[in-house]
Amino acid sequence: MITATDFLTLNNQPAENPVTCSDEDAVRQMEWEWGEAFEQKDLATLDRLMADEYILTDPLGHVRSKAESLAALESNEVNFESTQSDDVTVRINGDTALVTGRSKFRGRYKGWSMSGEYQYTDILVKRRGAWQAVGSHITALGTGPLRLRFGRLLCDWLL
Repeated sequence: MITATDFLTLNNQPAENPVTCSDEDAVRQMEWEWGEAFEQKDLATLDRLMADEYILTDPLGHVRSKAESLAALESNEVNFESTQSDDVTVRINGDTALVTGRSKFRGRYKGWSMSGEYQYTDILVKRRGAWQAVGSHITALGTGPLRLRFGRLLCDWLL
């Protein structure tokens, strides 16, 4: 049921497009659920939230498919202990959403710490009334990129 408050913004002014507001809320909820699923290694939820054609460009510049991303979690190649996002912006354009934000991750990649701050962009599409991720790009900030590259180089050399 839609109420009068559904059509008002925080400043008590009429919203230009109330559908956009509810879509933004749905995208924010989906992003939160996605982060929780990564922490919990909830592969079923991740499979539902990520479209089959999902592509990730990770902080090292490697491009991974949905299957590769899920396999990395399942095998513990990537392990998220915690994620916390802030400065999140959602832009809706029809059935496409662009999400940008910063995250603080705690976890490991091939045994090496990947803890640090990251800037990310997610692209979502709305299909059959539900939002799904079709692409993500993650950039490590600060000393994270150097630590990740050194760890990757050393792991590749040793393995």
